[in-house]
Amino acid sequence: MTTLIGVFAGSLVSRRAQDRHWVRDQVSATCARVLRESSGLLVDLSEMEASRPDAVPQGVVLPTTIDWRPWNEALSMVNLVADKDIAEAAHALDEQIWRLHTMVKRGLTPEENWLVLRSGIESAQNNFITVARRRLSLAGDPLQRFSGRPAPDDPIWTS
Repeated sequence: MTTLIGVFAGSLVSRRAQDRHWVRDQVSATCARVLRESSGLLVDLSEMEASRPDAVPQGVVLPTTIDWRPWNEALSMVNLVADKDIAEAAHALDEQIWRLHTMVKRGLTPEENWLVLRSGIESAQNNFITVARRRLSLAGDPLQRFSGRPAPDDPIWTS
């Protein structure tokens, strides 16, 4: 009888550990997908702005050329498997993407600097990384830098 209880208890503990591992893997994959798709959207937005015809005045809204399905699928997965903090960080990133997309559709003014405008998305991506690391990383240590790209005011951009 004791052996049977031991086997049963062991199977319960093992099952819970497997469930936690599966959930952690799903959340990790979902977070990676959010970062991949948001980076892809940033490139798409840049290409959309760069390809805006000169004949179309700023303020005239052009139809979008972006396929939003992969991004919306990534957000849906976050809503499905991630905890509240990760989901909220993804939603904040989505808001920044919406804001920049709206600006790009109407055309950027000469005063609007692309590197400055995209910084809202990059900041939201960095916050998403910080939140996800806190939940998923064994160490959970915050990063001091998120890329090696020079700052927007670095002379490399004007030379």
